[in-house]
Amino acid sequence: MELTVIQSSKLRVASLHILWFSFGLIWPLLYIFTIYPADHIGSFFKAIFALCAVASGAIALSEGRKAWRVLNTPGDWRATVTSRRLVWNVAIPSQNLPMDLALVDVAKAIRLEISRTNKDSDGEYTKIEDCFELYFVDGRVQTFDRETAGLNPHRVFLALAEHGIPYEFWTQDHTKNSVDTSRIFQRSY
Repeated sequence: MELTVIQSSKLRVASLHILWFSFGLIWPLLYIFTIYPADHIGSFFKAIFALCAVASGAIALSEGRKAWRVLNTPGDWRATVTSRRLVWNVAIPSQNLPMDLALVDVAKAIRLEISRTNKDSDGEYTKIEDCFELYFVDGRVQTFDRETAGLNPHRVFLALAEHGIPYEFWTQDHTKNSVDTSRIFQRSY
């Protein structure tokens, strides 16, 4: 029986939260050590910088709590694929995970790349997001993203493909002025 194990460390899962925590600390530290003690900066501008520091500190606190939760939760992020089963464990449970299912119940796996038009202060830009879907023989569909899975679902789906489960890549265009928003097949793995 062939066994494939995909695992992710707690530090890797928490890395994005740690990064945003670090960025969130920049404004408060900048304010405390440079803006507040500066006599040549007016109180109006100090108040604006203080508001930025408070907002940034709130982001840092939120992301720090998420990173702390990931690092202190017992368990691990691991997917084990055998010729008969998929066992996908996560330390922090979500809607579709953890799961333990027989491969005969899985019809196919799909990676869907969706292009959307977003706006920011610089104007419009195209944002591309991945959605991973697992289709079952009884018609159910479960979706996953990288954040809740704790590891890359693409790697898990590639392991499923090695065990005979069809794995397909599709794209969908939801950008501004898009005429056809249907899914377009790209390739099979």
